[in-house]
Amino acid sequence: MDEIGKMSVEHMFGGVASGIICYLFQSGILPITNEFIGVIISLVLLYCLGKRAENKYGKEKIGFGTWASNGILPFYFIWMVVWIIAINYLL
Repeated sequence: MDEIGKMSVEHMFGGVASGIICYLFQSGILPITNEFIGVIISLVLLYCLGKRAENKYGKEKIGFGTWASNGILPFYFIWMVVWIIAINYLL
């Protein structure tokens, strides 16, 4: 698997983690019940994944356009799917 594929898979796993984090903050399992904190943590996770990919694979391979299409979009869609499924089926 090439670098871009590995980066996409890493961002998908990050999206799953973000969906679970947002669900935990929204459902009241954690002491603080606030969706906004979960969203902020998820955006920080996305930024950290992007910086990690840039450092690991090089800025030449992973530019902003590549990161937007193969990092941000998979992260966002997996994040939303996991969060919505958790809200609908676990609450």
